[in-house]
Amino acid sequence: MRNEKKTEESLRGIMAREITGNPHAGAIIEAFRPLLLARARLLANEKWPAVTLTGFDPTRFGAGIPLSRQAQLFFAADPWEDMTEALTSAIGEGFPLISRDMGQIAGAVRGGDLDMFSYFGAPVDAGRDGRLVAAWAEGLSISAPVLDFLLRQLSRVVLEKRLPEAAALIGEREWRRGYCPVCGEFPSIALIEEKITRRWLHCSGCGHEWIFSRVICPYCEREAQQGMDFFFVEDRPRETAFSCDQCRRYLVTLKGVSELAERDLDITAMSLAHLDVIMQEKGFSPMTDSPWHVARA
Repeated sequence: MRNEKKTEESLRGIMAREITGNPHAGAIIEAFRPLLLARARLLANEKWPAVTLTGFDPTRFGAGIPLSRQAQLFFAADPWEDMTEALTSAIGEGFPLISRDMGQIAGAVRGGDLDMFSYFGAPVDAGRDGRLVAAWAEGLSISAPVLDFLLRQLSRVVLEKRLPEAAALIGEREWRRGYCPVCGEFPSIALIEEKITRRWLHCSGCGHEWIFSRVICPYCEREAQQGMDFFFVEDRPRETAFSCDQCRRYLVTLKGVSELAERDLDITAMSLAHLDVIMQEKGFSPMTDSPWHVARA
């Protein structure tokens, strides 16, 4: 697995490099800069509780049920107030138009009127749906999509913090699904290595990366040569978008990548925003609505 946490310093260097190489993506990378740096600081925070994940069933995992639907990954002792304070501030800085809404949420959490764990602590199939988000948003007089955006960022931080424990549970067990074995979301970007030519899928929901067949569509699991293509812009053949005519989904993909260059695949995906525009104009949809897709919309 390629799950490697990045320091603030390394993230700054990666962002600077991507903006230089892809100036068209500069605005969106700059907007996410405070959030990415805040996330790195939170992951390095020592206030996290020591946890033991239980409930994992290898048989269910082998049948395609991700870890998030078996084990509890969110805990009441997690630093919810610190996370909310840091993320609302960062989002407000990067996206000034919703800074007021972020302030409303932070104030509600500080005042004890909003308990983030009450959302994340509910079973996935029972309580984490749009009704609670809509009710909270109405009570705070803010936009429900804005609140959902924050909740997704909170989820990402917690799940990424749990990746070492998740990896220990999953071990070397094979996973042949196109959705994430940890959180169940579809990938936001793929990377094909230069020498071994394996395809790694990256999940923007938790940061996990896993190997998946190059000849199967991750979304609909169709296996065929016809009806699957790689689109790229002339003179930039390594920056591509895999597409499937059956499900009409696409996945931005970086091909022939050297292991020597340090990367953050969320930032890389943002830098390939021009491919998102091209593929959506062709009538394809992304395999998942990543935060940068939502922000751009």
